[in-house]
Amino acid sequence: MSLAMNLEQLERFSAKVWRKHGKEDPISHLSFNEYDYLKAIQSAGEPIRLTDLAKKMEVTKPSASSMVKRLEGRGLIRRILCHEDARSVRFELTEEAEKHLSNESKVYALMALEMTERLTDEEAVFLDTLLHKSLS
Repeated sequence: MSLAMNLEQLERFSAKVWRKHGKEDPISHLSFNEYDYLKAIQSAGEPIRLTDLAKKMEVTKPSASSMVKRLEGRGLIRRILCHEDARSVRFELTEEAEKHLSNESKVYALMALEMTERLTDEEAVFLDTLLHKSLS
C-alpha cells in the first residue's frame, strides 16, 4: 500500500476515533482553521503578539487579526497588555479553551493507544520516531 493511501486511512481512522470519543467536545464546532489558531497560541507557551501569530500561521496580519477577533468573541482567547510596549497587545487562551484543548489531548492519547495495541513495543517506538522525523 502506498504512503498516500496509508495517510488517507490514518485520516479516516482519526475521524472514527473523534466521532466515538469527541461527542461532548464543545469546541468541535470550530473550523479546522479556528482550531489551528488555538493550537498555535497554545504551543507558543506564552502570550503571543499578533505579528508573531501571523508569522506562525503563515498568513497576513489582517487575516490573523480577523481570526483573533472571532476567537475572542467566542471567549476562547483574550487580549493582555504587553508590559514591554504599551502599544502592543498579546493573546492567550482563556481557561475555557485550555480545558477543552486538554480534553482533546485525551482523545489523541486514546488514538495512540488504539494504534500501538496493534504494534510491538519496538514498532511503536519506530513509528513515533518516523512521525517525529517526518513532521518536524
